[in-house]
Amino acid sequence: MRLRFLLAALLAALAIPAASSASAAAPTPADIAAAQARAQVIETVRAQLGSQLATALQTQDQITQSLRDNASQQEVLNASIADTEAKLADLDAQIIKLDAQIVDTNARIAREKAQIGSLARAIYAQPSSVLLLMVESKSLGEMVTRVNDLRSAGARAETLKHQLRVDLSELDNDRAKVGAARDAAEKLRQQEAADLAKLQDLQAKQEKAQADLAAQIGATRYELTRLDGQSTALAQQITDMLQQQEEGIIAAAESAVWDQVQTIHPAGLPTMFSAGHSKTYRFIWPMPTAVETQPFGPCSFWFEPPYGSYAHFHTGIDMSTAEGTPVLSADDGVVILAGGSYVNGALVGYGNYVVIAHTGGLTTLYGHLLRIAVKAGDSVIQGQVVGQEGSTGNSTGAHLHFELRQGNAPIDPAPFLPPNGPNDFKG
Repeated sequence: MRLRFLLAALLAALAIPAASSASAAAPTPADIAAAQARAQVIETVRAQLGSQLATALQTQDQITQSLRDNASQQEVLNASIADTEAKLADLDAQIIKLDAQIVDTNARIAREKAQIGSLARAIYAQPSSVLLLMVESKSLGEMVTRVNDLRSAGARAETLKHQLRVDLSELDNDRAKVGAARDAAEKLRQQEAADLAKLQDLQAKQEKAQADLAAQIGATRYELTRLDGQSTALAQQITDMLQQQEEGIIAAAESAVWDQVQTIHPAGLPTMFSAGHSKTYRFIWPMPTAVETQPFGPCSFWFEPPYGSYAHFHTGIDMSTAEGTPVLSADDGVVILAGGSYVNGALVGYGNYVVIAHTGGLTTLYGHLLRIAVKAGDSVIQGQVVGQEGSTGNSTGAHLHFELRQGNAPIDPAPFLPPNGPNDFKG
């Protein structure tokens, strides 16, 4: 509604005056040149609007795919939360049972201590002199029996002391294990609940971006039907306004997608570098024989989203060589995403892509792949083939989009790579 109001206001301010009469003079060469210039501007604007519309449609498809991924993640997470809560219930039952065993064991320990005390008193009451023992005994056999009883009583006392120590040790160990398991399960439940809340928040953002884009697409299509009846100034002004709004929507959508990546917590990240890992640089070039075609940083392409104080920003490094060239993992890590965004059988956005998590909170993305050679959950080492260079998705030719993020912020991969562009250095 706000957009239509703005368009109406612009139309009112810049409307083209109607011809004063049907008998206007024949057009002069200057009039013809002006009309041709106007037609050229309108066609340029038409092409610009068409490009914006195509980008908006692709982004809308990507958001739709992200919403599907989000729903799938929520489903998996809800199942995991249910499993964790069942595990917590089982651990609580174990703790109740252990507490009952503790009470029983403490009662048994008290009884055994009392028995030891009785035995000690009995031993203390026995004659300490062998001679006196012989005098008090009616026979040699009775004396031997009494001596054996004393020895047995002493041995039993030592056995009871040892058993008490064993029982206490086992009880402490069992209680510690169950307590640690419950603490870990509770921590996992809290993490899962936090991740679910993030996914639900992302879902709301993605749905808003989807609705905003739908309105944007409608407005762009409407303007395409009205171009021939507008002044060039009005057409350009409306186009610029639509472009600016679209850039904001696309940037928000892309940010939400990367936020979704942050909810994935890969297990099994390497704690030390693999054999043969570069000792000089953290990364190697994913396509050593390629040529860099676009660096990381500010650019003039309108379809690149804004970042920081820049109107347009390329969030990775593009490199190109022969289609089908193997794409290598830049570092050891774990694959967290591997797939493609299909809409009506066609790939959009990054096309086929792989996202790998590395130690230190780093994540790399490999986009526009012809084929994918890994799957989510795979552990990879530096230099391992993860796919082949292609031109899938939003791409004008065979190339690799290589992106590095620290948390959710894109950072320049260059300081992590051997210098002087793509090369095979791995020292």
